Amino acid sequence: MSKAVASSLSAEDRQFNRNKWLFSVSGIGRDMSYQLIASFLLVYIQFGATLNVAQFTTISLIIGIAGRIWDAVNDPMMGAIIEGTHMKWGKFKPWILIGAVTCGAVIISMFNIPVSVSGWNFVVLMSVLYLLWETTFTMNDIGYWSMLASLSSKKEQRNSITMLTVMFAALGAFIGQGGISFLYPGNVRQAFSWISIAVVVIFVAMQAMTAIFVKERPRAEAEQQTKVSLKHMWNTIRKNDQVLWMTLVMLFYNIGSSLLVALAYNLYYIEIGYDGQTIIFIAIFGIVNIFANLMYPALEKRFTRKKLQNASIIVTSIGYIGIALLGWTNILPFELWTLSLFGVLVFGGQAIYYVACIINMTNCVEYNEYKRGERNEAVISTLRPFMAKFADAMKYGIVTLVLAVSGVFLLSQNISTMETQKNYFARMEDYTEKQNYITAVQGYLNGYDLDPEAADYAEQIAEINKLLQQDDVLSKYQIQAEYLDALGDVRVAVDGTISTTLREFDATLVTQDNFNKVTLEITGQDFNAANENFAEKGTLGMRLWLRACVSVVPMLLLVASLIIQNKKFIIDEKYYDMMLEEISKRNEGQQA
Repeated sequence: MSKAVASSLSAEDRQFNRNKWLFSVSGIGRDMSYQLIASFLLVYIQFGATLNVAQFTTISLIIGIAGRIWDAVNDPMMGAIIEGTHMKWGKFKPWILIGAVTCGAVIISMFNIPVSVSGWNFVVLMSVLYLLWETTFTMNDIGYWSMLASLSSKKEQRNSITMLTVMFAALGAFIGQGGISFLYPGNVRQAFSWISIAVVVIFVAMQAMTAIFVKERPRAEAEQQTKVSLKHMWNTIRKNDQVLWMTLVMLFYNIGSSLLVALAYNLYYIEIGYDGQTIIFIAIFGIVNIFANLMYPALEKRFTRKKLQNASIIVTSIGYIGIALLGWTNILPFELWTLSLFGVLVFGGQAIYYVACIINMTNCVEYNEYKRGERNEAVISTLRPFMAKFADAMKYGIVTLVLAVSGVFLLSQNISTMETQKNYFARMEDYTEKQNYITAVQGYLNGYDLDPEAADYAEQIAEINKLLQQDDVLSKYQIQAEYLDALGDVRVAVDGTISTTLREFDATLVTQDNFNKVTLEITGQDFNAANENFAEKGTLGMRLWLRACVSVVPMLLLVASLIIQNKKFIIDEKYYDMMLEEISKRNEGQQA
């Protein structure tokens, strides 16, 4: 009898080890796709689309408000659907795969909107696609994270699979952040088009690996007959005070920890320049996250989760204070190496804190079983993706407010105009179209004084915008008068050789033989039109807004997250062991 039990446990452990690696590795693709939306959707919109402040603010509010209203309905419904799923293939895996495939199709559509779709048409189309992304990603997200809690209740196994899952998710974020950061500057629309396809292929392939090869644990007979109503689901959430407190903790954490990355590109471009070197900062973000996750098991053997979280927030706060102080004195210049130095403290501290939070939140499943006799993994896990997306909405709101109020967004439209016109120019079909375009742009540049300090600047801009709407040549290219001067600084290249700026280029040099080799270039070996119209025009006010939002606000939110958890969350290591013992006794009594 004892040999049979030992053999059974050995087989169970072997299956868990297979599940652990297959499940956690598949998170690489998931986080790559999530980072594409969470970190780069606003970058794509800000630097790749021609929008005014009203349109940019509208799309951000739709993502923030309409998206959250839809989440309030969509997430709990999906949790109830998954909890009530009784397929031969399991209750999690079907939705993991369906969500991945449909979400992938939506992501490709989002980043392949034609250049001709701009202004309010772009706002409407992107808003619809975003709500579809919310829906399809929810299928996969709730299915995936609910499955984590079901793979084991043993403390050591729970900790190890959580650590690996978070580590490979960080690796996915690193690959996504680094690769995208390296590829898109200077060619936003085309780069994101190809990136979205590559990311989706990886995402779907890795989630298919989980759906096919990871084995779900056997479900009790009573659990197999469970039908979860919305009322039952809400009662489960409402009566689990620990998961509610952890949801609030994770909300503050997710908002705070995402602001630096969300605004890193604007901060870097205005302080250092549009040079494509952000990949180094992002690489540090990924490497430190992975290293911190690898260190977590060893740290947890020596310290309790509470002590680890207290220390990690102290380290993170030191990093944020350092970033806040960069550049104001010669002692701490704002350079890539100083930003990276304090970034190590921020990312390392946040990574340790996050792993502990995920373990705490997952342990709320056993708390629910201890208090109410039901596990309900999908229902409990519904709050994690809902909270994460709600935090993203809050982040979008804060980022939009900062960019709009500070004036950074309007300044960034100089780069957006360059990127958009570069793509238009590359698609022109003959030499006369390129000649007419160059001549028309030069006509406005030479015929008006586009200096913002000019007394009649506003009147001139209004007049030019009216003319542009009626212009037979330029009306279809969505150019706005405010950004014509910046467009004039773009260089023209003939067969790869950089010539003069667009405002000075001789249009007759474009011929039938070489027109497809004449391109517009934003950056090059000895010039950077983006820097001339972004970093060099940034004001002190813009820098203060950005600095406060990437350092002071995140630090306050993370400290608030820690205080709530220390005061309200009770499931420490001893409490968890006590719950498992009581659950085991209860199950043995029921079997008897």
